Amino acid sequence: MPIIKKNENLYLLDENNNTGSAKRKMAAIFAADVVGYSKLMAINEKLTLFRLKETRKLTDKIINELHGRIFSTAGDSIMAEFASPVDAVEAAISIQKEVADSISNISDDIRIEFRVGVNLGDIMIQDNNLYGDNVNIAARLESISEPGEICVSEKVYLEINNKVNTKFHYLGEKKLKNISQKIKVYISDIAEVRADKGKNRYNKKIISLVVAGFFILISAFYFSYKKFFKDDIQYTDNSKSVLENFRMSQSSISDEATLVDDGKLVISLMSFQNQTTSLTASDIDVLNNLVSKALTDSDEIRVTASPEGSENLNPPEVMLIATESNASFVINGIVYSEAGKNLISLKVYEAKRGSIIINEKLVLSNDNQYSELFKFFSAFKKDVLG
Repeated sequence: MPIIKKNENLYLLDENNNTGSAKRKMAAIFAADVVGYSKLMAINEKLTLFRLKETRKLTDKIINELHGRIFSTAGDSIMAEFASPVDAVEAAISIQKEVADSISNISDDIRIEFRVGVNLGDIMIQDNNLYGDNVNIAARLESISEPGEICVSEKVYLEINNKVNTKFHYLGEKKLKNISQKIKVYISDIAEVRADKGKNRYNKKIISLVVAGFFILISAFYFSYKKFFKDDIQYTDNSKSVLENFRMSQSSISDEATLVDDGKLVISLMSFQNQTTSLTASDIDVLNNLVSKALTDSDEIRVTASPEGSENLNPPEVMLIATESNASFVINGIVYSEAGKNLISLKVYEAKRGSIIINEKLVLSNDNQYSELFKFFSAFKKDVLG
């Protein structure tokens, strides 16, 4: 490589061994990486890839809104440049808070969490990619962060101090891998980030109480409301409003790819688990077919079969199942015995958020050919279709 003189253009060899000029500029470099990505892939490749894809929609949107440009996304990492270090750190804070909210109810073995590092300095640009020590420093700062934390260099800290809502504390001078000089490092106050999240939840609870009071005040409309929902089903909190919103939006459902090509609403039915000793595999098939028939005795719904699932599905698992089958709802059930009776524990999930809208237990009696189960899902079909 040619000798580079101070204050002159930097020359690099291109793929044809020709020299070409690389421009320089100042930029804030944002580096993020998924914690334990290899372990997550070893546990469940498909689900991890799906979770990463869904999380990247969130991160990329935040980076774009705060005027950043992503220039590298190798594997599970994200490298982005910002003209402003304040924007870069605001993006990091927003991403860490949003990701923390999205994984609050998800088990550790499928959590997507990020470490983030931010540095400020002179960098080189060639073919829309960025190079130089200051890019490497951002990546090294990310590597010493803990899950959910943001590490910044002193140059960044001096620019953002008192300009962002999250406080940063001095971590000391750190020797970073392959970086010649020690770097003064500051780290975000994770306790404060989580406290902010707690405040938001507290505010949401207050809002929920106000909304609950509102519904009490309009209880006079109870009988008109009953026209929309059947007494056969006990819905979870807020799920009736979910169904109402779903029905109201059916005219635009096709735009959201929740209907298949033939225009039918898709419901994914997971094969019921059999935890009894009295029922056979054939009996379980009868139950699955009965539910399918109850839902499809009109031309408006299509039921797709999915493999047997776990007793409690995580929202990402529901979303993955729904994505694969193009479904709007996912049904899961466990058949078990108690006090000499066979029962079924049913859970119905709304696919868009992966939330439970029905959590019901029914007694299974072959004396009436499981008519209660048929009646239950016939009522659910009417509630969905309105």
